[in-house]
Amino acid sequence: MKLFENFSLKDFNSFHVDVKAEKFVVIESTEELKEFFDEFDVNKNNLLLLGGGSNILFTKDVDSTILHLAFQNLSEVQEDNNFVLIEADAGMNWDELVKYSVEKNLGGIENLALIPGTVGAAPIQNIGAYGQELKDTLFQVKYFDMSDKKFKVLDNAHCKFGYRDSIFKNDLQYKFIITKVTLRLKKNPEPTVNYGNVENELKKSGITDPTIADVSCIIRKIRTEKLPDPAKIGNAGSFFKNPFVDDVTFQKIKNDFPDVPSFRQEGKVKIPAAWLIEKSGLKGFRKGDVGTYPNQPLVIVNYGNATGKEIYNFAMSIKQTVLEKFNIELEPEVNVI
Repeated sequence: MKLFENFSLKDFNSFHVDVKAEKFVVIESTEELKEFFDEFDVNKNNLLLLGGGSNILFTKDVDSTILHLAFQNLSEVQEDNNFVLIEADAGMNWDELVKYSVEKNLGGIENLALIPGTVGAAPIQNIGAYGQELKDTLFQVKYFDMSDKKFKVLDNAHCKFGYRDSIFKNDLQYKFIITKVTLRLKKNPEPTVNYGNVENELKKSGITDPTIADVSCIIRKIRTEKLPDPAKIGNAGSFFKNPFVDDVTFQKIKNDFPDVPSFRQEGKVKIPAAWLIEKSGLKGFRKGDVGTYPNQPLVIVNYGNATGKEIYNFAMSIKQTVLEKFNIELEPEVNVI
């Protein structure tokens, strides 16, 4: 366990916003996590868990104690003829887990390549991309309950997964620390290719019978071309969720924009937030050091030394413009602190 005070978080958030944390604690094992809560008088309402910082926007210095989980073990804990259970520590980089599964030809998360962040953050958000969502492969989550200082387990059915949502963002918010995630991956995978332009890119590459490695490689190519590298340009990926609208609202939009892309899901229609932002004239729009990325307007970027407040205000101006044009209120996917 390592404790730092007045600690810069610039390297611990993908927007690269330069704010400071009053206390920053690095935890290197589950034993150290328990030890931290046993030794210190911890106010769970004044505690912030920070992984890779890929889904967070700091708008000010943080007077909370920040916990950073640094343990990153991975193991195959069980298998049968069809599936393998893989258990990964919360501090592990998510994309490293994807690479491991693809190398082993274990299917279920190959389309989630290059999503930034840690394994522990993945269930909170129920991450998803290109036709796959974490909820479809997650077996169980192990977590530390801050109320009674005990380690507990939640299976998939009790995680209350929804679109970019879970029990960890609602009932268990501020009460838990995810320590391990177990995934149930297929030994005989069937690639998911019918989402976005994955299928077209495979055809361009002359691949007619793709493996999960082929699909994951294509998705990495698409994401690299479309999305900025957080190591080079500060960003947190998609800033807003894709909104769901009813049929009446969708039809009104379709009357004005016949080419509107859409996906029917759970009785509603999902419209890409990127399309709404682009049609609002904000693709590639820039104000000072903040802007929408020219290749993907759903991504807000920090071109230099923008503050968190500047980024937040820019995002809210986008939200207001889309609301005025389409009567659709965008909801941030990024957590604002």
